[in-house]
Amino acid sequence: MATSIARLSNTTAPWGDELPLVGRRSERDALRLALDDALDGRGHTIMLVGEAGVGKSRLLATLEQEAHARGMLVASGRAFSVESGVPYGAIADALTTPLRAFDASTLTVLARGADADLHGILPAVFADRAASRHVGAADNDGRARQFWNVAQFLARLAERNGALLLLDNAQWSDPSSLELLHFVARQLAKARVLIVLAYTDLGLDTNPSLRRMVQSLTEAREATSRNIEPLTRLDLAELLQRSFSLGKDEASPHADALYERTRGNCFFVEHALKALLAASRIRHDGSQWIVEDVTSWTLPATAREAVRTRIEALSRDARRVADAVSVLERPATLTLLERLAGLESGPLADAIDELCHKRLLTERRDRDDASYEFTHPILHEIVRGELSAARERALHAEVAATLESMHGDDSLAHASEIARHLVRGRTLGGDQRALRYLLTAGRDALRLRADEEASRWLNDALAIAEQLQDAPAKAETLELLGVARRRLGDSAGSVAACLSALEYAESAGDGVSRARLLLEIGQEVGRAGDASRGLEYLEQAELAASAEQRDDLVVHVLVMRAKTLQSMGRSDDATRTMFEALAIAERRSNPAELARVHQTLLQLYAWTGPASKAREHGTLALELAQTSGDREVAWAAHWAMAMLEGFTGAADRVVPHVQEATRIATELSSPVLHAMIAEMRIEHASVTGNWDEGIALAERTIPIARAVAPQSLLPRLLVWTGLMVLARDETERAHDLFDEAWKLSGADNVHPDRLGDSDRIHNVNNVILAHTGLGTYWLTRGAWARALEYGERGLALADRFGFVSWAIHRLIPLVLEAGLWLQEFDRVEALTVRLREQSLALNHRLGLAWATAADALVARLKYHAPDAASRLLAAADDLDAVPFVFHAARLRRNAAQLMEADGDIAGAVRELRRAHDVFAKLGAEMELRGARSQLRSLGVRLPPKNSVQGAGALTGRELEIARAVARRLSNKEIGAAFDISSRTVSTHLSHIFVKLGVDSRGALADFVRADPLLRDDAAQH
Repeated sequence: MATSIARLSNTTAPWGDELPLVGRRSERDALRLALDDALDGRGHTIMLVGEAGVGKSRLLATLEQEAHARGMLVASGRAFSVESGVPYGAIADALTTPLRAFDASTLTVLARGADADLHGILPAVFADRAASRHVGAADNDGRARQFWNVAQFLARLAERNGALLLLDNAQWSDPSSLELLHFVARQLAKARVLIVLAYTDLGLDTNPSLRRMVQSLTEAREATSRNIEPLTRLDLAELLQRSFSLGKDEASPHADALYERTRGNCFFVEHALKALLAASRIRHDGSQWIVEDVTSWTLPATAREAVRTRIEALSRDARRVADAVSVLERPATLTLLERLAGLESGPLADAIDELCHKRLLTERRDRDDASYEFTHPILHEIVRGELSAARERALHAEVAATLESMHGDDSLAHASEIARHLVRGRTLGGDQRALRYLLTAGRDALRLRADEEASRWLNDALAIAEQLQDAPAKAETLELLGVARRRLGDSAGSVAACLSALEYAESAGDGVSRARLLLEIGQEVGRAGDASRGLEYLEQAELAASAEQRDDLVVHVLVMRAKTLQSMGRSDDATRTMFEALAIAERRSNPAELARVHQTLLQLYAWTGPASKAREHGTLALELAQTSGDREVAWAAHWAMAMLEGFTGAADRVVPHVQEATRIATELSSPVLHAMIAEMRIEHASVTGNWDEGIALAERTIPIARAVAPQSLLPRLLVWTGLMVLARDETERAHDLFDEAWKLSGADNVHPDRLGDSDRIHNVNNVILAHTGLGTYWLTRGAWARALEYGERGLALADRFGFVSWAIHRLIPLVLEAGLWLQEFDRVEALTVRLREQSLALNHRLGLAWATAADALVARLKYHAPDAASRLLAAADDLDAVPFVFHAARLRRNAAQLMEADGDIAGAVRELRRAHDVFAKLGAEMELRGARSQLRSLGVRLPPKNSVQGAGALTGRELEIARAVARRLSNKEIGAAFDISSRTVSTHLSHIFVKLGVDSRGALADFVRADPLLRDDAAQH
């Protein structure tokens, strides 16, 4: 192939900092569209995956430029091939620099009181305001709260101009950063945030945290994955034309040769061309670019060979600096390099200039220092790979010593960074110095809830402690490791670590540590489902704490014993245990301790009765919590009191407790507590008939529960929501909700032949409610035997675990109704007697009303009593007073059937009309159809499906949706505007069409524009 000569380029090099971007048009277009969607409030996550060097980083750089052009805030970070030990290091790398551009007052406003949680992620931006606590202390929603507050902070940060969060080389990211990104990515549906991750798929060697994140987000359609393919021959031809001003025909054969060697890998292409430039096979003669024959034999065999040639050409000082940067886990600051490289300022500057000029390193500056990193991770790998094992170990040891010297007395605050270099700077026999840093790093990671990193540090510390035969250090490490493994879901590993620590405590005669470890083991064994064995450890813990005269520990153990006993169905034993705790707490006169004891007694009595005792302890818990300033206990007490009042039918007393619980949850910045309050409001709305409000709140809360409490809270939310949509005749949707709740609760593991087996039940409340949901579903479908089966299994569970309130509130009424349909009157009568007795003990108005209704129906169906209708109406009045309006209306409809049979047609019509109005207001389509059918059979002119016509027929939400339709918004746009799903919009529209007598969106829009009570200014145009 003849030499090709091109025209003179105006530059002394064929490209600037990097090769011209060629190809990738579809990828760039997709990323631009994602930016536009984010700015429109449709946040999303995109993952770019491809082989190393394929050009992912260059796509990110192009996207960053696009975002800057749109005025968006850009946070760009990178993980490094040297495994990082700094929790949340990748996130901090991305966010710290852009956030430092904000003044402190702005950040305070955006944080909204969550500074302490944000400090754990971004210590260089937010001050440390976190209260110190032992890492083993209970903090059940701490991680969820922290992640939630970060997600909310990012959403608020992006409200004005939008935000782009980039993470390159995510395959090397620290686990805590990936877990946080996973959480944040699931909260972006309405945020002006775009997250883009680029990673190399390493197959089975891919970071497990990244693999889980990708699978979870893509399966849930909360992220899009795009494969980045190598450049094609045409792309390479375009590159040569643009770089060297070649004609199309001239460029094509060179491109073919380049493609055969590099297979279109961008990194290899760039370094192959640089090798040709260095060998003068491509050269600039002052007036022209001269491109000699580019054939396979003129090109480097591999990318590593191309890079290695460039590295070997470095000066000695530049190579020393490059070697030092290669062993660091993050960008190397100039301050660190000045100490580490052992060079005077002039030679160091020359070395850095040489590395930057040759595009091996890139410089970043912030207000405090400059930092340097390799321009590409493959360069980083190759430079480090050229080091001998001895040289690499020596460099790590030198870095550790330099960091210690730099930080001085504050060096333990940088324990994770120093520990990593100490471990790699010597064999893992280590010394006390390395052990001290590793233990501190593990403890710090636990405090930050970076549990995978903590486990790694503590395992290294344990190996050194064993090598040094340091029993106290080993005992402490094992106890911390037990906490880390428990948080990671490794229950068996947690118990094993604590049992090993227990041996050291016993051999050292450390009774306090022994009691604390026995308590931790008992709790974890119980949480894992073995309540009996857990109770044995708790009893040992009580003896050990008593022997040490540690009454504070005794009280803690007794509270856990009581909760375990209740989980085993031993409610009386649980109550006696709590009174033992109460006596000790009263003797100690510690308000905080007393508050927790009374709050636990409140919860025990709320389930088992009597209600008066529950209220008594609740009042004391609230008073003591206020005295001690313990807001978590105050929240729990208000929540339990609201639950109690709801169970006993005192709906008017629910609201004040919910309001106070909401206020405290806001102060604590806790998404879990807010979601638990929402659950109560949803359940309250379901029984009082505010179904529009309840369903709308459920649709806002369920995504939060999926993120922060998928195993504990979510199943209950699904059941409450399912009960409302089932009553609205959305049977398929209801079944989906009940089925998901069933699976999440683990109800599949509960079988009739071992009902109540606590070894297999982790959350009894959820399993009971899952049975309630499916039992109600089959009852509504007319499958009485299946409904009875689910109801009786749920009731057996409630009985086994002492949850009387569940039995009264949901399960016995379910079994009674199924039994009446099946005409099993003896069973119904016996169960009704029990229902009345237990309801009287709890002063449970709802249960008493159900008992009255069951008695009335048995009296009529079995004994043909003439007063059954009046007794049913009395029960309906009682249910209305609770209020339990939907079921009260159902009883009125049943009473109307009896009245019709007795010849009281006027009475039957009256009660049917009352029931009809309730069903119409609620949107209870199935019952509404039944009521209208009965009225029609009586020859009565049917009332409108709503008792009010025109604008007055619509609820507030329906009015908003009608106006939105008049503004020509789609269901998806309406859902986004009102924070509800498109499916719910469709349901609302069905109700609106019926109420207004229209049959299309166009007719609805005309109706709205014509009615002055319906239209608004925007809908008139």
